[in-house]
Amino acid sequence: MILKNIFAYFKERFPVINMALFAILFFTVRSAASFFTSTGQEEELWWLILGVVAVISFFFRLRVFDEIKDYDIDSKNHPQRILQTGRVKKKQLIAIAMAGTLIEIAWSLISGFPVVICWIAAVGYSLLMRYEFFVGKFLNKYLLLYAVTHMLVMPLIILWVYSAFHPQLEVLFPFYILAALSLFSGFSFEIARKLHSPKAEKPGVDSYSKSVGYMGAIALLLLILLSGVLVQVYLLYQINSRSWAYFLIGAIFIVALLFYLKNIYKPSEKNLRQAEKIVSLFMLASYVSIIIEVHSQ
Repeated sequence: MILKNIFAYFKERFPVINMALFAILFFTVRSAASFFTSTGQEEELWWLILGVVAVISFFFRLRVFDEIKDYDIDSKNHPQRILQTGRVKKKQLIAIAMAGTLIEIAWSLISGFPVVICWIAAVGYSLLMRYEFFVGKFLNKYLLLYAVTHMLVMPLIILWVYSAFHPQLEVLFPFYILAALSLFSGFSFEIARKLHSPKAEKPGVDSYSKSVGYMGAIALLLLILLSGVLVQVYLLYQINSRSWAYFLIGAIFIVALLFYLKNIYKPSEKNLRQAEKIVSLFMLASYVSIIIEVHSQ
């Protein structure tokens, strides 16, 4: 019964599709690192699998941090959730997160001292996020500032993974560009999922459409998404990508642009949720195109 509830929790709050995206992120970093800093050595399969599990574990711990931090608010706004109904306990999620942390430590130790240092930096920052940098009341008043401070963990996670493939860290170009791509794509998705039509806004539930206005949130989202497209195009150019990848990224952006422009004049929560999927598709296409192009050369 306990396992059934835990699986139900994962399906609700940390589904397989999320895990797959984090695995793809791992191999995207690997691909970029191998292209720009190739040593000619092949990694062991067990080590790669352990690394994927470690990265998924890191993101799961972030989820658990959020569950603990937002428990009271979620109990009020989302009383039907698995955790809020008591089918899964916080202590059970913490136990799973701690087991995953041991895997992260093991993989980092196996990978070398620089990887351990980068992991400590990423975990340290995530702990500051957990306690909202000890200025939670202030941050909660400014959703954009809150989001920016929390999104900055992404470059640290990428540096942790990157250092495993390139411990010397003397060539940091791939890290910089991947960090920028992760920030823009991740931030655009964050805004997309918390952007609602005026009629769908709920009291007590934060959204970017409340924070900066409906039109402002759409404009901000499109600007950040465009920035992500430009970064992606630059990276594709650097890895000598074929034309299909440029067309794919451009097509996804145009579709997203049309969806959001339509929603400016005719706000529709249903269409906004479809547009959110398009933004997530951009993130997926960005990572997968890098992997395909690096390994096709």
